[in-house]
Amino acid sequence: MKPTNRFVAAAFAMTMAWTLVLVFGASAKPAPDKHPAYLHALGNLRYARALMAHPDSPVLHDPEKAAMDEIDQAIAELKAAGIDDGKSLDDHPGIDSHLRWIPRLNKAADVLNKAHDDVQKEQDDAAMQGLQGRILEHIGKAHRHVEEAIATEQ
Repeated sequence: MKPTNRFVAAAFAMTMAWTLVLVFGASAKPAPDKHPAYLHALGNLRYARALMAHPDSPVLHDPEKAAMDEIDQAIAELKAAGIDDGKSLDDHPGIDSHLRWIPRLNKAADVLNKAHDDVQKEQDDAAMQGLQGRILEHIGKAHRHVEEAIATEQ
């Protein structure tokens, strides 16, 4: 075979290989997440944190700071276990700018309840139960701090 023909054949083979990769790679669906409830909880934790990040007054009080710290620790636990959707803390549902502080804290408490329920659903993997307990503990503490902040504000 002439060198030119070999080059053409090699170029054709490479083109076909790339075409197959693009066609099948683009249509391939990603594997389902192993822990979808944990991923949902991660989104809820980001949202609860965002609800508390900007109070009506220029100062965050100790209960709000403590709640945000517990949420950060729960998020860190999830990420350390490899449960990460690649989103930043700023990736959360929009927050109604007209929502006053106490209703926002109440909403944060509701969202923390949802995160708690999401984490509680993940019981199928024995290796993850220690993680589950730690996250539930952080969420519980965060919820208690939010309730304390609500009581303080009223």
